[in-house]
Amino acid sequence: MEKVSLGRQELELLASDLVSFSGLDMSSFSMVFLAQTLQMHFRRTINVHRMMDEVRYLEGVKGRTNTKKSSAFNRDPLKGLMKTHFTDAKFIVKNIGVHFGVDNGGGKKLDKLIRDAVERNTSGWVDDEFASYIAHGMTIGAYEERAAKQKITGEWIVFQEYGGKKYYLTLAAHSEGDEVIYGRVLDCYEMDFPFLRASD
Repeated sequence: MEKVSLGRQELELLASDLVSFSGLDMSSFSMVFLAQTLQMHFRRTINVHRMMDEVRYLEGVKGRTNTKKSSAFNRDPLKGLMKTHFTDAKFIVKNIGVHFGVDNGGGKKLDKLIRDAVERNTSGWVDDEFASYIAHGMTIGAYEERAAKQKITGEWIVFQEYGGKKYYLTLAAHSEGDEVIYGRVLDCYEMDFPFLRASD
């Protein structure tokens, strides 16, 4: 695949064709953010409309979100920057795993689900009703519970607030490491928002 170099004007023009950017101030998005979003859109890596719903929520254009609340990074080099989660269908399994504590050896919620299934069971056997209850609780039920508590996770939208405005710098994966993410943030400062570096 041939690499193409685009400037800010071309990136904004391409992004403005996406309904997700409709009504949003294009000057608040870095070229890095625009390029990442467009790349994911054209490659169909994620549903960028769903990702941009989080930006629309932060901008007060969308009324509700199911993801975790925005928070500040608390360790250098990202300290002082903000993050909010965005999600996609590809993160459903991850959210279910987090719900049941798969990565940290937890199992209390799974134990409770099984106990509840046993208590509800009237046949004394592992029948269709028992299996259906467990299957629902381990999939749809787990995801719905996280969504109701606004605990859906995914990856990050990294932004910075300045002068009462949010500037969207980059998209980031938890697994990238802070230094890699910060490298892109520095690129955003240099190319688009030098005034943000002074407030960093």
